[in-house]
Amino acid sequence: MMAKQRNPKLDLALQCIASGQAKDAATICESALKENKKDDLAMAMLAQAKNALGLHEEAIQHITAAIIRNSKRADYHGLFGDLLTTKGEFRKAIAAYDKALKLNPNHHGVIAGKANTWLRLNESKKAIDLLAPLVKRGNEDLTISIVYARALIEHGESFAATELLLEKLPATKEPNETRRTMYFTLGKAMEQAGEYKSSFEAYSEGNKLSTSGFDLEKCKHAHDDIISVFSSNCSKKTSTSTISGSNLIFIVGMLRSGSTLTEQIIDAHPKGRGLGELNTLPTLIQNNLDNGPLSSVWSKLNCEQLTSIAQQYLDLIPKCSEEKLVDKQLGNFMFVGAIKQLFPQAKIIHCTRNPISMGLSCFAQKLPPNTNPWASSLEDIGNFYIEYARLMNHWHSLYNDILEVSYESLVLNQDEKTQEILEYCGLDFDERCLRFWETGRTVLTLSQDQVRKPMYADSVKRHEKFGDLLAPLQQIVL
Repeated sequence: MMAKQRNPKLDLALQCIASGQAKDAATICESALKENKKDDLAMAMLAQAKNALGLHEEAIQHITAAIIRNSKRADYHGLFGDLLTTKGEFRKAIAAYDKALKLNPNHHGVIAGKANTWLRLNESKKAIDLLAPLVKRGNEDLTISIVYARALIEHGESFAATELLLEKLPATKEPNETRRTMYFTLGKAMEQAGEYKSSFEAYSEGNKLSTSGFDLEKCKHAHDDIISVFSSNCSKKTSTSTISGSNLIFIVGMLRSGSTLTEQIIDAHPKGRGLGELNTLPTLIQNNLDNGPLSSVWSKLNCEQLTSIAQQYLDLIPKCSEEKLVDKQLGNFMFVGAIKQLFPQAKIIHCTRNPISMGLSCFAQKLPPNTNPWASSLEDIGNFYIEYARLMNHWHSLYNDILEVSYESLVLNQDEKTQEILEYCGLDFDERCLRFWETGRTVLTLSQDQVRKPMYADSVKRHEKFGDLLAPLQQIVL
């Protein structure tokens, strides 16, 4: 989005952002700001990098500083709109885009951002109306084409979306992240159109451009180490903190397992609050391990040390008035034993799903760059699933009070499963939990669109339509 400036470092940072190397881009921008603390372009690009790293508040601070230094750049206001959209402040984002468009009515990046925000508001018609004139004229940025295709898909015009994107292939001169987005969008359009083989091919192309390099042996070794710390004999002797954690609920599992739906149901209760995917617990645990294996430190912690870690967690999470707080960091499936020691009375919900359906959903989803390297091939998805299931089976063998919530059961028996979830959490039944999509809550996860609509069962047997194309996954997990 940003134009070139004199400092060659920023050209390199821009290349890093385009290729999904946000951490490197942030480091370069910070170096440029040390040379010139008034460099508004470095501030704006640092905001982009921080946003890509999930550091949304820091990103807002940097782009705000850039706008203060130079309020006449449309791209800065547009980026501010992008960041507000990421935070879920959609109406404020629209206002920021409008300010940008007053400065430059033809800025394609800003127009695409505004259209994307309309989509987040389930206003596909407004997005189409905004983008159609540019697409009709031709020579629009690929970003415009992609957002327009997404709007067409939401509007049920999958064939038109497919046709539009196919004309743009192979787009080899475009940034890697733009091409990834294009292929995953094309896959969705083709899938909606019933062209499952072509859809699978598009998803495959998107995954070829994604981060790979999953180390199965390293994963197995890490899980072996965890299991060695928390065995049936050890669990009877381990210390616990003095903080009960009875107000805490941890949702664990794999991606695309219905965890956001489960969190949203609890959040819809007047006494429940979803905190989203917090990195607080994994970070605290890693800090206390000093980058060593769990077995080297954790089993030696005494009650006082565990209480200190538990208190740090409580001090770091958002302060809320609700009685029940939900931490939906799925990766905490690795730390169930640690949670049991830190918060003996905390509730743990394990979200599950048919592994083929879940695996396809991961394979067909554009995940943030440089995350989940196991998700870019069916074989790696299968191998990771086996390891995840092995560890979760271990936790279930140790603790009989973990609630398992099947995605299929949740969408097919919403009333019954909602009551079960609320009862487990110590919450009275509330009708609002059956209409979770009406809360207007901002959800910053991959399922953000799904939880803004009533529950639907279309995806329960989604994998069946792809048949033998999923054989590499089926051969591993079945």
